[in-house]
This record gives sequence, structure tokens and C-alpha cells, in this order.
Amino acid sequence: MADSLGDQDVRVGHPERERATSLLSDAFSSGYLEIVEFEERTESVIAARTRGDLRAVLADLPNAGMLFPDSRAVTSPTDAPVVPTARTEWDVDWTTLRRKGGWQVPSEILVTGSWGTLDLDFSNAAFTTATVDLALQVSTCTVKLRLGADHEVRTERLTTTGWSSLKDKAGPPTRTGGPVIVLSGALSAMTGLVIKRV
Repeated sequence: MADSLGDQDVRVGHPERERATSLLSDAFSSGYLEIVEFEERTESVIAARTRGDLRAVLADLPNAGMLFPDSRAVTSPTDAPVVPTARTEWDVDWTTLRRKGGWQVPSEILVTGSWGTLDLDFSNAAFTTATVDLALQVSTCTVKLRLGADHEVRTERLTTTGWSSLKDKAGPPTRTGGPVIVLSGALSAMTGLVIKRV
């Protein structure tokens, strides 16, 4: 039935709204949106009923093309999905940064900050590369990494100092051939990192 409708009129559900919210969060954390704008657009995402409604909320943002990567709608080159290739930097100084649902994982991520929380759920994320470099330079932070069945995490390049701790509750992947997340950098002061599978 969706084939008989225009792409803009196809209804959306929780997965699409979660992806849109994740893209808004990315745009907010990268400085493209002010807090009031972010809140207003998040409310619009919750009220959205169709793909057209969601596209309108993200239309002027650089990551708008990632909203429906499977879309068969004709797009111009400027509307093509943005695939992160350069290093993405996030600051968790006295704040909480969460990524979950179908968010797009950059190939290189640098996270810095103190007294913050980083919560990355990779279980339903879209990986653009086979290996992701996740560099952590954090102090007195809480870091949570949630993995899918085929995700592998390597921690050999990550150091802990002070009262920091690393708890790997995930164990080895239960399926082979998935993406590899390579952790590097330093956990200092009282930072706690917990890795588990969902």
C-alpha cells in the first residue's frame, strides 16, 4: 500500500521518530540549533504523522539526508545523505550525551569533558565503517557503551588513572563479522566505564 502513496505521505512510527530525535540531538550538540529550537523541533517530531512531517522538521540541517537512508524518493546531490568521514567531537562537560536507536556512527569520535555522562547504545546504530575509533579524554565521568550481538570492543589503547574503572560485562561477540569499536585515550579521576550487551 505504501507504494501507491507518495513518499512524503508514508506514515511514520516510533523508529522513525527516534531517528529524527537522534539527528536533532546531533545537530544541537554540534551547534546548529539553540536549546529553544531543539525543544520546539522535538515536539514537532513527536506530533509527526508522515515522512513529509519529519522531513520538514530537519529540512535546513546538514544531517537531514540521513533521516530516511532507504528512501526511494528522488533527491538532488545536495540532498544526498551526509556520511560522517572526519572526526566528530563531543564535549560532555557537566552534561549528558546519549545516542540510541538508529543513529549514524561516525568513523572517528573524540569525547572530552569532566563531570558528565556519555551513554552510547550501538545495538541498533548504523555503522558507516567496519572500524570505529572512539577516543575518550574524560575526567570524573560516567561512560556506558551498549553493544549488539556482533559488535567487538578493543580496549588495549585505553588507559585508566586515579580511581577510574573499566568494567567489560559484554564479553566476546556472540556472532562474528560485526563492526569493531577501538577505544583509546584516558579515563582519569573517578571515571567509570561500563560495557555490556543488550
